[in-house]
Amino acid sequence: VLFKNCIMLGSFQYLFFQYGDFQSLQSSARGIWIHGVFEIFAMVIEAAAGMMMGASLLFPKTYSRFNSFKYGAKNAFKIFVSTVPFTIFAGILEGFVTRHALTMPFVLNMFIIFGTLVFITYYYCVYPYIVNRKINKNDAVL
Repeated sequence: VLFKNCIMLGSFQYLFFQYGDFQSLQSSARGIWIHGVFEIFAMVIEAAAGMMMGASLLFPKTYSRFNSFKYGAKNAFKIFVSTVPFTIFAGILEGFVTRHALTMPFVLNMFIIFGTLVFITYYYCVYPYIVNRKINKNDAVL
């Protein structure tokens, strides 16, 4: 499913690149990426969670295959659950905001697109670092 969606998205964008002008490519990108940042990101992370489950079944290390799959499924489910809000919010953006992409100001489009990128970066890169630092604080208390 992920591969098919990537091919469809790439083909659609290339169609505007090859046969249209820059304005049509920009318009299609504005329409796609307002909700696509969350949607594509969530699909990639969900596919990676599925691959984690498959890897735990194929490469059980020192566990039995059942226990390895159980641990892999548990960890993959945690990752999958973390993407559910992104998928829901992508649907909300697609339903209520994307249809106005060409009529809203370009700056607002870019703010939404880059704002979602910043939020994803914070949620998956910065915030885990902050939480890990708080948990593993080795301050001596006298």
